[in-house]
Amino acid sequence: MITLKASWLIPVVPVVFLVGIAGLWLFTKPLLNLTVVLCLFVLIADFEEGIQLTEVIYGLYYLSFLAHWFFTRWILEGKRIFSRHEDRLLLTFLVLVVLSLPLTMIMGGSIKGYIGELISLSLLTFYFPVKDAVERYPSGLKVMVGVVLFVGLFVLTRNMLGYRQILTDASYAWEVTRGRVVTNEGLLMVPAFFSLSSMLFVKGTKQKVIIAGFLALFLGGLILTQSRGYWAAFLFGSGILFLLIPLQKKIQMVSTGLLIGFSLLGLALLFFGDFVILIVSGLLDRFLSIATASSKDISLVNRLIETGAVWDKIKFNPILGYGMGVPYRVFDIIYDWSKVKAFVHNGYISLWFKFGIWGPTLFFSFLGITLRRGYLVIKKSENWQLPSIVCLAVIGSFAAFSISALTSNPFYINDPMFIFAVMTGLVGGSYSLHRRSVRI
Repeated sequence: MITLKASWLIPVVPVVFLVGIAGLWLFTKPLLNLTVVLCLFVLIADFEEGIQLTEVIYGLYYLSFLAHWFFTRWILEGKRIFSRHEDRLLLTFLVLVVLSLPLTMIMGGSIKGYIGELISLSLLTFYFPVKDAVERYPSGLKVMVGVVLFVGLFVLTRNMLGYRQILTDASYAWEVTRGRVVTNEGLLMVPAFFSLSSMLFVKGTKQKVIIAGFLALFLGGLILTQSRGYWAAFLFGSGILFLLIPLQKKIQMVSTGLLIGFSLLGLALLFFGDFVILIVSGLLDRFLSIATASSKDISLVNRLIETGAVWDKIKFNPILGYGMGVPYRVFDIIYDWSKVKAFVHNGYISLWFKFGIWGPTLFFSFLGITLRRGYLVIKKSENWQLPSIVCLAVIGSFAAFSISALTSNPFYINDPMFIFAVMTGLVGGSYSLHRRSVRI
């Protein structure tokens, strides 16, 4: 009877059966399973209205992965997962975030908003399996760095195709100069820092040229987003990275930067042809507007007003906060009316508003200790091996995020939380490898 009424299901059944078998097999290969679940994040990295089927499927997969991983490592193997101060700080932060539901309900927040923000913050849990993979497997660090580059290349390819479509559909010059693909800037910026750090310290001209090519591509993709906050963030992060490297590498960094600038112009001519002059004109105008953005950019001014409105709420309740999904009222100067919303563009203010003083205290204590571990790896290593290079890239990346978080809240969106988890896990694992090599 089922076959007669739903004959279209007949070819689907063996596919589902085979996928189930493949999934079960995958859970017997821990490092491969972690790599797959991290790489498949690209399926939900794009922003679409509503809940997509791919988001549901990926959500079930990554929650199953985490449940299986914690059960295997903690219960079956008896591993001390929360052995360090930063591990316990992150665990405490995530547990309190989950337990903040009553606060959301008391303050009149949205349960849907609570769930959405909880899903985003839950991605930080990937810190634990990433750190473990780097500590446990000889190829773990290389594989996890490969994940960062894969995700970046996927986003870059998708954004480039989208940008090319914008140019193809453009009917007027202003549509070319203002054309932009504002998606996943952080997922482009982080692999750019990884490429920059690797290029400075790898041996061999061929390797340097290949990595410099990747750096040019990621920087090109970041530039085409026309996100001035991320441009300024990358420059600041590069400055911090510049301070941490030896003098000889400083000279190489400057000279390579000039070379990549010319390379990007060549790539632009290759991909966009006659549009290049208009594109460069639009980018230059956008870049020069950074100096006057705080007074003349209505969007940025609006965000500053928004920050002030949220700060007034924080002053009334600085200890407990208001919970996730709780709205506030602010006057929007763009639309000339008062708006009620839950999203706060300033990441620091947002974290304090939602969780009170304990939120930023726990999270930034976790992050500060982790970055200090990375700094120690850099300073105490006798030579620049992969752990040192990775820690340098992560410090540069977080320095950059410290700037972009002022106008682009990373604690509300999936992709920054995902890449934060991967980067902190990489540093935690690299620190373990460094301590192990010192003992040897």
